[in-house]
Amino acid sequence: MKIIRIIYLLLLLSLPSMLYAEGSIGTSGADFLELGVGSRPLGMGEAFTAEINDINSLYYNPAGLATLKYPVLSIFHHELILDSRFENISMAQKVYGGWLAISNSFFWVPPFEKIDIDGNEAGEVQFYNGNFSAGYGYDLELFYLGGSIKYIYQKIDTLFLSSVAVDVGILKDMYLYSPFDSPLRNFSVGLSILNLGTNAKDDPLPRMIRFGTSYKMTKWFGFNVDFTEYMINISDLYDFTYGFEESFRINTGVELNYLEILYLRGGWRFNDAGTYTMGMGFNYAIKDVAFGLDASYSDNGIFGPVYSITATFKLIPKVITVEDKVKAEAHYRKGIKHFVADDIDSAVNEFNTARDYNPYHKNIDRKIEDLKEIKKLREENRELDEELKKEQYQGDFFN
Repeated sequence: MKIIRIIYLLLLLSLPSMLYAEGSIGTSGADFLELGVGSRPLGMGEAFTAEINDINSLYYNPAGLATLKYPVLSIFHHELILDSRFENISMAQKVYGGWLAISNSFFWVPPFEKIDIDGNEAGEVQFYNGNFSAGYGYDLELFYLGGSIKYIYQKIDTLFLSSVAVDVGILKDMYLYSPFDSPLRNFSVGLSILNLGTNAKDDPLPRMIRFGTSYKMTKWFGFNVDFTEYMINISDLYDFTYGFEESFRINTGVELNYLEILYLRGGWRFNDAGTYTMGMGFNYAIKDVAFGLDASYSDNGIFGPVYSITATFKLIPKVITVEDKVKAEAHYRKGIKHFVADDIDSAVNEFNTARDYNPYHKNIDRKIEDLKEIKKLREENRELDEELKKEQYQGDFFN
């Protein structure tokens, strides 16, 4: 029994690495930081570095926080192997033009008996890991920029460890050609560096570089790809040169939706302990609160499947229907055409109408303010030209 309990404890200590990152087994501390957060990302194979408008960006690329549209609360539960659990609660709110998110993750197992060297019961062993994070994302117009700071704490029986780390990320969205009716900005690319910080006792944290893309081919189908390199040691970066090495992973994910109410997801993880993932989701709004329920199923090879569920609540001052979005997009496109034709007044009117239908349309307020500023500058230039002409006329008269 003593041997079984020792093996059990060792399995718990290495569980996150076994599940998610074969390449970093035994090379880093606080391995639970490698566990994915959020049923939506998990259902998409954790290919989430370039995804937008999701609070789970805090854990994959904090720059994605800048793309949020509403205040949000997310509660996540993950059933893992060996009776272990992974919990997370996150919330985000707009602050000073950007989005601030805070969260706490908690990886734990039920207490189990502790046996002393003589084989006698000596109480219970407590084992848990936690991570408190605060992140901020801001829209710099040309791209999104974000970062977060983490306080990491771990308890293994009487041993308590703590460390501090930071994440940084950048994200850019744009339009990429699609033969189908797609969003105006349907392609995004992101880069993040995660877990740069102090050691967990004598071991470095699982530092990662993530690079990803997200392509919305249509309004109901999207495809994501992520490339992840573990850089426990600086020499690990050479894996990018040599190719498909043990610390280099590729994650792919797809998502289909019906009227942004029902979602089906799938993913595949290469060079990982697991392979395929699946997920589904449901969104609905009642008055000014929208709620979502997401679930995921992930294969983890010899360790068997694991499951997760996430409940999300968004505070929406105005419920936006699919019809509202369609009308807003039509008026927005008309506004662009008027702007190109140098008809500022008509462009402002169309943008205002688009905002009435969908006040969360990307950068709509900024575009309206920019056009008003252009109109103001033109009026000032016109007045200045009239003054100059008047002065020139008076000069010619006296001469």
